[in-house]
Amino acid sequence: MNQPRLVGGRYQLIAQLGRGGMGVVWRAHDTVIGREVAIKQVHLPANLSPDDHARLRERTLHEARVAVQVRHPAVVAIHDVVVEGAEPWIVMELVKGRSLDEVVKSGGPLSPQWAASIGLFVLSALAAAHTRGLLHRDVKPGNVLLADDGRILLSDFGIATRAGGQQGGAPMGTPGYTAPEALTEEPGRVAGPAADLWSLGATIYTAVEGVPPFARPTAMATHGAVMTEPPRPPQRAGALGPVLMRLLEKEPARRPDTVTLRAALHPLTGGTAATVPAGSHMASWVLPKLPVYGGAAAVLAVFVTAVALILTGTPPATLAGTEAPATTSATTSATAPATTAGPTTAAPSGTPAPTATGTPVARTPGKFTAIPRPCQLLTRDQATEVVGKYLTSSVEPTVKCTWAKTRDDKSLSLNLTLFLYPQQGDGYETKLAEEHVQGARAKAESEAGRGGSGGEQGEVFEISGSGDGAVGWEKSETTFSTKKFTVYSVFRTGNIVGEIRFTRDVEKEPGLRDKTEKAIKYLVQNLDAKA
Repeated sequence: MNQPRLVGGRYQLIAQLGRGGMGVVWRAHDTVIGREVAIKQVHLPANLSPDDHARLRERTLHEARVAVQVRHPAVVAIHDVVVEGAEPWIVMELVKGRSLDEVVKSGGPLSPQWAASIGLFVLSALAAAHTRGLLHRDVKPGNVLLADDGRILLSDFGIATRAGGQQGGAPMGTPGYTAPEALTEEPGRVAGPAADLWSLGATIYTAVEGVPPFARPTAMATHGAVMTEPPRPPQRAGALGPVLMRLLEKEPARRPDTVTLRAALHPLTGGTAATVPAGSHMASWVLPKLPVYGGAAAVLAVFVTAVALILTGTPPATLAGTEAPATTSATTSATAPATTAGPTTAAPSGTPAPTATGTPVARTPGKFTAIPRPCQLLTRDQATEVVGKYLTSSVEPTVKCTWAKTRDDKSLSLNLTLFLYPQQGDGYETKLAEEHVQGARAKAESEAGRGGSGGEQGEVFEISGSGDGAVGWEKSETTFSTKKFTVYSVFRTGNIVGEIRFTRDVEKEPGLRDKTEKAIKYLVQNLDAKA
């Protein structure tokens, strides 16, 4: 009997979930911490020379490792990157739900309001990646996931690359969703963030129209249409149509940038916005599982116009003039045909129907334009108080620092990494920093109580009085030869996020949590003094 394949000595393949031009996605079991994951086996082009193949593999691995740093509640988390059989394998969060592609094919086009709401979620995820200098390169309905738990997620950063980088070889991405400049290798014509926004436009277009803007019988014909022909004029998009046509411009400079697009999409959702007020928790990114499309079984439209939850905490009534999907009660059989709603409908049974608010969330512009030197963010007295007699070191001195206790056989160390979200022009950088903390919190909450053999991760806890929000969690790890106790924390002040790892080689260190909280307060105080 064949044994399941073990990738990287850790991930046991269970079943194939999907296959595409860039590789195969598997459901797998993480044997170390005992959870299910999705793992992408990246297929590199077969027609490359050995040297080119090696260079592309290393670049793919490097960019995937950089993508791990994208923390956002609307991004499918990347857990690990390994090499097996000369191929890169990218380990990701396993999301249970359906893709936007499946929803549209099963239930038909979405209303303009719903499509604009999804667009805002995906735009926020892309903005987080772009501030890290990353391009997604494969935004499409198949990579927008509508999770059963109510989240909207952008998946598959597996072929992400640095903005301005040359990819070489055949175009990466999906025909019909790849921007014109990403299909050529003309000198001076390099794909940047505008290419991802073009792909987002094609994705929203497909959601609201039910068909892609450049649908042709073959991939080659589709690429040709993208390069030389105008998109099919929108028929159902209404006021969203002009926004989509601008996004699908051939020339990147003629497309709206992130700030302009955010301002254009916001009113088209019906007076709501995919934003989270300061102090909100991850629940703000979860939308109610209310409607079901047509007669398609178990297709949950979790991105309803009730995106006002994000602002008000209560679902709004369906907007007048909005073509709403049919709804069912919780007891209705999933296979029973649903009743088609008229042009104007009330909220589903049992759901309150307040008026949607049109008040935008006021954002304070980020106070940082650069990251202060991390090793200068604790004074000598402060570092001695939380670590003891110490030495500092850093492999990346502009963003990282380690304070390690000297003459200690228990190896106490405090590790800090800082992330700057650059100015966006509308204060959205502070929102992106907030979402970084939320994304890290969600990942930690999903792993609480796990840890595999010899380890366990504790529950997430709040850290009060530390900048604009901070959370932490503890993790213990024991092997045959070592014991390690770590307190992890993520904190925010303005548009800077800090990630802390405070470790000691003991089985348990109760005082480490208090020291972590004290260190964060000192770091925030000293960061703010340099703003």
